[in-house]
Amino acid sequence: MSLRDELEKAKERLAKTPVNKATEKDRGRIKAKIANLKQEIEQRQKETGGGYEGYSVKKKGDATVSLVGYPSVGKSTLLNKLTNADSEVGDYHFTTLDVVPGMMEYKGANIQLVDVPGLIGGAASDKGGGKQVISVIRSSDMVVLMADPSRLDGFQKMEEELYDSGIRLDVKPPNIKVEKKGKGGIDVRTAVKLDKVDEETVKDVMKQWGYINASIIIRENCDIDRVIDALARNRKYMPSLKVVNKSENISEKRKKEIREEFGEVVFVSAKEEKNLEEFRDKLFEKLRFMRIYMKKPGKKPDREEPLIIEKGSTVKDVCEKIGGEIDDRFKYARIWGESAKFDEQKVGEDHLLKDEDVVEVRKR
Repeated sequence: MSLRDELEKAKERLAKTPVNKATEKDRGRIKAKIANLKQEIEQRQKETGGGYEGYSVKKKGDATVSLVGYPSVGKSTLLNKLTNADSEVGDYHFTTLDVVPGMMEYKGANIQLVDVPGLIGGAASDKGGGKQVISVIRSSDMVVLMADPSRLDGFQKMEEELYDSGIRLDVKPPNIKVEKKGKGGIDVRTAVKLDKVDEETVKDVMKQWGYINASIIIRENCDIDRVIDALARNRKYMPSLKVVNKSENISEKRKKEIREEFGEVVFVSAKEEKNLEEFRDKLFEKLRFMRIYMKKPGKKPDREEPLIIEKGSTVKDVCEKIGGEIDDRFKYARIWGESAKFDEQKVGEDHLLKDEDVVEVRKR
């Protein structure tokens, strides 16, 4: 039996296994086997030259965002309105036959938007060349899920396809640490009370993944899927944004209903260029960007070209991004802005910065 046949058989078995406390261990073992088989299939494809290199895009700017959606949802139109790209536009399926990148400049950040071929059902299983599309999405920093008012079910289906492909949206990696040992079997340690999975199920799943002697430290109240994600080590975690295009005729009442069903949603009309500013704002927010204005001693700060870094960054992160010898020769920095207790505050490398701070680095 081939690996793909084993995978399909395992999927069928999982679908037939009811969800309840009594079947928890069985479902855990089956899920682990499915994840293991998927990873082995992908690894063999890469080794034999059967990887997913059909589509590629060189990452540029401060971040790359993939526009994902069913064919003809309006990704190309949105890309053309926001960037310098030239993506073919049409009202028929599969207009975009290749990856089309474009650069959007906003608040000093250069954000590369990528229009990928329409994501169709079964993409995770390579239907319609879906694996090639997924490979581009995995290399991005963020995903925009686009739908139109007539196909709102696309949100859930796209999320399922991405999940099946190992892409985790809007969640942090599991707070789980796994280490192999020379002897002693499998040791499960927990820092919190587990009420979604028991230790025996965790041990069974680890054995399924080939662990014989190992320790696993679980620091979150996780389910078995999160344990499998920690063992797989090939998951991609990234933020996402849901966008409903062609929304010019949607009432406020209907928008409220859609948000209640799907959570945070941005409504735009790419064709009529409506609400694109909110879209830009949400991208900037989801990417966790902040602007830092650099200042040379005795000079005014450069407010024309801010340094774009991630929220939670320190003075040391700024020095590393600037590069050169600044990091090695750092003496101290002076700060103006929200993170400073007072203007010209003298700080060290570990000082946490905030959006639109002014930073003056002094070197030895």
